[in-house]
Amino acid sequence: RLRPHTENCPKQILEVSGKPMLGHIVERAITGGFQNFVISLHYLGDMIQDYFGDGSKYGVSINYLNEDEPLGTAGCLSLLPNKPDLPIIVTNGDVLTDIHYNEFLDFHIRHEAKATMAVRQHEIQNQFGVVRTEGGEIEGFEEKPIYRSHVNAGIYVLNPDVLNYLEHKQHCDMPVLFERIKKNSGRTIVYP
Repeated sequence: RLRPHTENCPKQILEVSGKPMLGHIVERAITGGFQNFVISLHYLGDMIQDYFGDGSKYGVSINYLNEDEPLGTAGCLSLLPNKPDLPIIVTNGDVLTDIHYNEFLDFHIRHEAKATMAVRQHEIQNQFGVVRTEGGEIEGFEEKPIYRSHVNAGIYVLNPDVLNYLEHKQHCDMPVLFERIKKNSGRTIVYP
């Protein structure tokens, strides 16, 4: 969707309002008090690492995970050299948001969840009048109804123990990880 812009530049460092998308994410997190970052790299990852370096220009620490092949939105976490001691926030590197990461983390902790997914409400309006039927009978009409649902916003909080549901260097997307957590009686919640 962003070609040709991403042919020679990873999406995460495409500029929006004069700075890379990932720069907006890092700065917003810093504003919330976060100081330690880990960035997973794959496509043109050297460009991301060259831009951010060790984080010293932001006054924070940035480390990197190198994916030899894409491992998915959760699978990259299997490359962490040490399991964290506290809950972590995971975000896709191309998500521009006005979320307050510290409030998101507090919400997760307050609700005693194993994993929390940020969601946003999405609306789709049917462009036609809908006829409700049962069998061959007309039950009613609804003119151009609006359907509302929550969609995954690509931002998560995970307790350290849920990383045990990942296999080292195995592909896993975040919805699959949430399913594994739920299957093992872990509490998964949404943050609207």
